[in-house]
Amino acid sequence: MKCQMYSALFLAVVGFALPAQSQPSPIDWTLEKFQPNLPYGGRADTIAVNPSDNRTMFVASESGGLFKTTDGGTHWSHVDTLGAYYTSAVAYVTSDILLATATDRFSVRNEGGGIWRSSDGGVTWSHIPSPSLGGPRDLRFDAREISIAPDTGDIFVATSYGVAKSSDQGASWIVRGPINFAAISVSAQSGNLVIAGSNDSRFSTKVIRSDDGGATWAATNFPVPVSFPVPVFDLHALAASPLDANTFYAYGDPDFFVSEDGGVSWSKIVPTFSRGPQDFCGGIGFVKPLATPTGLTLWLGNRCTVAKLVAPQIPGTSRFDYSGPVIQSTADHWDTRDISFRTQGPDTGAPLLLATDGGLHRTLDGGVNWTLTGSGPNGYNALQITEVKGQWIDNLAKYDLYIAVQDNGIWASGDGGMTWPPPNAGPEGLNIEMQKHFPSPADSVVTVTACGPCTNKVGGRVFSQTYGAAFSGLHQWPDPPGPVVGHPTSIFKSFHDQGVDDTPGKFLKGFAATHDLGSSWTQYAVVPAERRDIPKLSAIRVAHRQLPVQYQAIRTGFDATRNFEIVHLVRLTMSPPSTMASVYFPAMNGFGGIGISPPDWDWHHVFGVDPKDSQHLIAPDVINGKIMESHDGGDNWSEIPGLTSLVTDAGRFQSGAGASPFNIGIFPAFPFDLGHFPFASHVSFSGDDPNSVAIGTQQNGLFVSRDRGATWIKVPNSERATAITSIDWMSPTDAFVSTLGRGLWKLTGSQVVTSVRPLCVIQSCRIKSIFKGDPSPDRFKRGIVVFEGEIMGARVEAGALRELSVTPQTSLAFVGAPVKLAIRYTNQRIGIIGIETNKTFALPSGRLLTGLAMDERGGLFGALYTSGRIPLSDKSATRRDVRTADARFVLQQNRSPTLSKPYISLSATGKGMDNVEPEDPLTLTGERMPSGAVLEIVLDGSAIGKTEGDRSGFLKTIIKAPRELGPHTLIVRDANTKRTIDGASFVVRHRDA
Repeated sequence: MKCQMYSALFLAVVGFALPAQSQPSPIDWTLEKFQPNLPYGGRADTIAVNPSDNRTMFVASESGGLFKTTDGGTHWSHVDTLGAYYTSAVAYVTSDILLATATDRFSVRNEGGGIWRSSDGGVTWSHIPSPSLGGPRDLRFDAREISIAPDTGDIFVATSYGVAKSSDQGASWIVRGPINFAAISVSAQSGNLVIAGSNDSRFSTKVIRSDDGGATWAATNFPVPVSFPVPVFDLHALAASPLDANTFYAYGDPDFFVSEDGGVSWSKIVPTFSRGPQDFCGGIGFVKPLATPTGLTLWLGNRCTVAKLVAPQIPGTSRFDYSGPVIQSTADHWDTRDISFRTQGPDTGAPLLLATDGGLHRTLDGGVNWTLTGSGPNGYNALQITEVKGQWIDNLAKYDLYIAVQDNGIWASGDGGMTWPPPNAGPEGLNIEMQKHFPSPADSVVTVTACGPCTNKVGGRVFSQTYGAAFSGLHQWPDPPGPVVGHPTSIFKSFHDQGVDDTPGKFLKGFAATHDLGSSWTQYAVVPAERRDIPKLSAIRVAHRQLPVQYQAIRTGFDATRNFEIVHLVRLTMSPPSTMASVYFPAMNGFGGIGISPPDWDWHHVFGVDPKDSQHLIAPDVINGKIMESHDGGDNWSEIPGLTSLVTDAGRFQSGAGASPFNIGIFPAFPFDLGHFPFASHVSFSGDDPNSVAIGTQQNGLFVSRDRGATWIKVPNSERATAITSIDWMSPTDAFVSTLGRGLWKLTGSQVVTSVRPLCVIQSCRIKSIFKGDPSPDRFKRGIVVFEGEIMGARVEAGALRELSVTPQTSLAFVGAPVKLAIRYTNQRIGIIGIETNKTFALPSGRLLTGLAMDERGGLFGALYTSGRIPLSDKSATRRDVRTADARFVLQQNRSPTLSKPYISLSATGKGMDNVEPEDPLTLTGERMPSGAVLEIVLDGSAIGKTEGDRSGFLKTIIKAPRELGPHTLIVRDANTKRTIDGASFVVRHRDA
C-alpha cells in the first residue's frame, strides 16, 4: 500500500527531500561532551585547597577553565559559572571566598580577563571590574598569580598593568604599580614586603620589590644571564618564607635563588637538578617553602620534574642551610606546573596533589611517587586536542578516530572513540592525514607527525595494524631527499605530497610527490613563498576525470603597522599528462589575510575548502575582520551576509585578536602583535555532503550551515566548547569537535517532524506491521526515519526501542519527539532483537527498510519501506557531486607575488624538521634586499644584530631562537631609517625527548 494512505507517520524524513522546497527543513543540532577515556587530563596550572577541608579543591587549567573536586581529587566537575577559560590561578581567601585570574583576548569588553571572585565556595562567580589603569600601555587587563600577605591578609595579583591590591578580601582593587611592568608572578610577605616578576623582554630588571605594600617599587639585582637576557619568569616562580619575613625564593630558569634581605639581593641556592630525559620542558617552574619543626622543606619544580630540599635552620640565626641533597620524586608524566599540600589535620603540610602537563597526580607516600588521577570519566577533562580526524573502514562499517593531544600523545580508536587502547604514536604531534574511506583495514594508510623529537611517521589502521606487505605498525615515513621541512599530505591512498625546500640536484622549493608511499619522489610543484600549515584538499572534474586540487597557505608579506604576517593562498591542481601540478596564486581581491588558530605550538591556518567544489572557499579575514567567501577559487571574495555578526554575537567579541591568548604562565607578555588570531578558529566542510559546513570559534561556540554556507545557525549551548581547533564529519549530521582545553565533543543533528506524506513523492513507500495486520493510520504519531542509509536491525528492551543498527553515514530523523538511542553501524542485516514476533524483516522486493513506527511507550509496531535511500538534501537544489570545470581552470598558472619585492625566509637548521625549539639555530635568508643598505635584525621588538645583502640583494645569516616558548616575530629593517623591509613569525615549542 502507498504511504499516502496513512497520515502522519515519521515526518522526519522528508522535510529535506521535497522537490518543491528549495531550502532544507531545519535540523536540531546538539553538542555534547565526548571525552576520551585517556589516563591524561590536560594542563593544570594552579591548585587551591580549601583551608578547612582537604577533600575540596579547585584547579585552574591552562585553557579549560576551573574544575572542582569534593573527594580529594578522584572525581572532578567543570565550573560552568566562571565566564573564563584561559585561567591562570585560583586561591582560597577564606573557606567561602575564592579568587581566580584569567586572560581574555576576544570579548570587546574583556568579559573574561582579569580577576573573578566567589563568595559561596565557588558555586557562583562574579567578574571584578578592571581597576583604573592609566599609564602609557594599551594592553587588555590580564591577571595571573595571586598572593596573600600572611599578616594583613592584603591580596596582591600580578597583572598586565603591574600589581593589583585588595584590602577587603577581593571585593575591590587598585593597581599599585608600576603600571608599565607586566607582572607574571607575585609574592607577598609580612611587613608590607612584596616582590613581583615579569617575563617581558622590554624590562632590564625581571624582579621588582616594594616595602610599603605596593605603593612604591624598586629594581632588584636578580641575576640576568648574559647568554639568556630574558629569564622566563613563571607563574609560580616567586615564594615567601613562612619562617622569616625577609626571605624570598625564586625560580629563574634553570636555577633556584634565595634573597635574605627582602628581595634586594639574590644568590643561587640549589645546583640545577635533573630534568629527566628532557633538557627543556614545557611546565611551570615553582618554589613551595613549608615550615617544619627544624626549619624548611622546599618543594621545587623545574618545569620538568619535582624535588624537595630539606633546609634546617642554622643555629643562632634566621637563615637556613640549603646544602643538603635534592631528592627527586617520580611521576607518570613530567612537565610539572604546581603542587599542593594538606591544609588541616595531623598531616598538615603533606603533599596532596601535583599538577603537570599530563593532568593531576596523587601520592600515597608523601610525594615520593605520583600517579595520574581524575581524568576521562572522572571529570578532569582539560585536554588540549589540536586535531581530530576519522576514517570509514567500509567493509567493517567501522569508524576509526584519531586525536592529537598536546603533551599527551596521538591516539587511535577503532570503535569511533569508545576506547583508546595504547600504544599511541608519540608524546604529542600534529598533521594526522588519511583518506576518508578505505575499502578494508588492509587498505588504510595513516601518516602523522609524531613529536619527541618530531618525525613523520606512517602506519596502518589505528597505527598498529599492517598495511599490505609495505609495513607493520607505525614506522618512519620515507621523507623526500634533503632537509625535512614538511609533512606528508594524503591525496589518494598511496599518493602523497610534501613540502620541500631548495635541494641541489633534487628539488626546487615547493612540493614533492610520491605515488608509492615514499619509495620514490618527484617534483610536484614549485612555490617560492614560505608555506604555512599543510594543504587542504578538494577535487574538480574535467572530461570525466576527477583531479585533486589543493590550497596551501603561504606568507606573501608582512604588515609593519600591525606587526604580523600577511598570509594568502596558492592553488595546486593536478594536470595530466604532466607529472607537475599547475600552480596558481589567486588574486585575493577583497581579502586581507588568512589567520591562525593558535594551539601552543601547532598553528593551523583558518580556511575551509569545499571538497566537491574546488572554487568554493570560506575563511575569516583577520585584516578586515569579516568572514568571507569565494566562488572563483580565491580571486574574488565577499562577506557572507550576516555571518560575521552572528559569530561575534553582534560585536560582543572581536573578529580577531592580535596577541596570543597564551600570555600566561611560561608564555611572554609582549605588548605588540605576535600573529593574528581570528575569533572563528576553524572551518570544516563535510567530505561526503558539503551542504554541511561548520565554523568553530574561540568563545561563542559552533555554527552550522546545511546549504553550503548560504544560511547559518548557532548550535545551542555550544559555547561550552571553547577554543575549537578542528571538526571531523563522520556523516552530514554527525561530527567530532576538538578543543584546546575542553577535550572532545560530539555534534549531532536530527529532525523532529510531523508529516511523512511528502516522502512518497521522492521514494515509493510502503508501511507494514511488525505484528499481524497493518496498523491504523492514527497510530503513526512517533517513529524514526533514516536518511542516506537504511536500518539493518534494532534492539528492544522492556518493550521499548533502545538500539538502532544502521548503515554507515546514516542520518536520523524523529517523528513526534526525539528518542534516546544507541546507534550502531553495520553492513549486515541483524533484524529486531527483543521481540518474539518477526525478528527479521522479509524485505519486499526492491525495497529498503528506512523507518520504524513506535507507540507512545516506545514499542515498535510498524516498518517503513522505500524504493531507495531517502536523500538528506534536495540534490536538484544544492549540488553534491564533484564540480565540473573546463581545462582553463586546471591549466591556470601565474607568478608568485613574492617575486617582485624583498622577501625573507626562516628555517630551522640541523633538526630535520620545521619545528623550532629553544635556542635552535635559525637560518635567515633574504632576497631582493636593498642594495648597499645596512640591515637590522629585530626579534620581538629588540635589535639583535646587523647585516647587509650582497650586490644581488641576497643575504644569509644564522640567528638563535629565543628560549621563551610561544610565538615570536622577526623583522628585517633599514638600520638608519628603521623602516621595516619584511618580517616573519614563528613558534618556539618545548623540547620533548
